[in-house]
Amino acid sequence: MAEKLIQLRVEGEIKDKADLTFAQQGLTTQGAIKMMLTQVANTGKSPFDNLFLNTK
Repeated sequence: MAEKLIQLRVEGEIKDKADLTFAQQGLTTQGAIKMMLTQVANTGKSPFDNLFLNTK
């Protein structure tokens, strides 16, 4: 399967904090994002499901 490049911009402070958090878990930010995307692709469920419900 061919790989595709994903690029995104986030504030430096956000990336630095995420990098530290993932490093404490033995991960890179890139690895963590790849794991999340793989999980979503395999399960069809997002970690954001039901997070943004309309509460009218």
